[in-house]
Amino acid sequence: MMCGAAVIFAAALAAAPQQGREARTPTTDETVAVARGARLTVENFAGEVVIKAWERDSLRVLARHDSRGKVNIRTTAAGVAIRADNQGRGSVDYEISAPAWMPIKVAGTYNFITVEGSQSEVSAETTRGDVVIKGGTGSIVARSIQGEVIVEGVRGRLTASSVNEGVRITGASGDISAESTNGDITLTQIKSQNVEVSTINGDVQFDGQLTDRGRYRFTTHNGDISVAVPESSNASFVVRIYQGSYSSTLNLTGPPRSEVRQGRRTTYVLGNGSAEMELESFGGSIRIGGPGTLKTRAREKNKDVK
Repeated sequence: MMCGAAVIFAAALAAAPQQGREARTPTTDETVAVARGARLTVENFAGEVVIKAWERDSLRVLARHDSRGKVNIRTTAAGVAIRADNQGRGSVDYEISAPAWMPIKVAGTYNFITVEGSQSEVSAETTRGDVVIKGGTGSIVARSIQGEVIVEGVRGRLTASSVNEGVRITGASGDISAESTNGDITLTQIKSQNVEVSTINGDVQFDGQLTDRGRYRFTTHNGDISVAVPESSNASFVVRIYQGSYSSTLNLTGPPRSEVRQGRRTTYVLGNGSAEMELESFGGSIRIGGPGTLKTRAREKNKDVK
């Protein structure tokens, strides 16, 4: 449970008009040289942290904050650590230009985090706020509790999660782990041999290529699962539903629907069945189709909402 001061501060942030960074003149503008191998660490209690990659071996920190505050930029052999000394008293908005090769770690409480163009490891975690990561190689971590998580064009091992919002992953390659409690999880243009996705109160949507001998596991308690893969894929779909329905527009081999019992594992095969995809929903339906299926389902869902 948050203390009274934190609750008041959070309410003030939510109620404040979006005057934006343009309304606040830069209070800190500092550039430091960095050597290859150095890491960037940013701690910010509240505000926005926007980091964009550039090709220089230097780090520019542009920050907007209270005139009484001070941003500390500490350079060590391990890298650069950035932290304001007015943590908890007011928001700080950062615009940081960092070398594309530089590993990045951002953490905070009331933060909206954006990292673009990185060619290295990225870790971004916040309690209240959205996380957007575009680009990154190696270990990629994107986590929020009260915010949406959006990841695009990463290569490597990705861990993405949100408790009360959705997770959207586009154009990722490498191992993927995505999790939510009260949000949808959508994966498009995926190239991965190992994907594990779970949500409780949300839908799961996957549109991507399956790798021979790959492993894919999608589970939801109170949502639908929609999978779109090329007809030329080689996969075994292990389906388990409890209260919903199952359907497919692909030429799968398996038992007739009349023989499928709810709560029992049922396997359907496409091609030689090399990849294994486990699909399990307790309170929703499971649908398997070709590329473009997710777009159709999204339009149907939006139409139903209206």
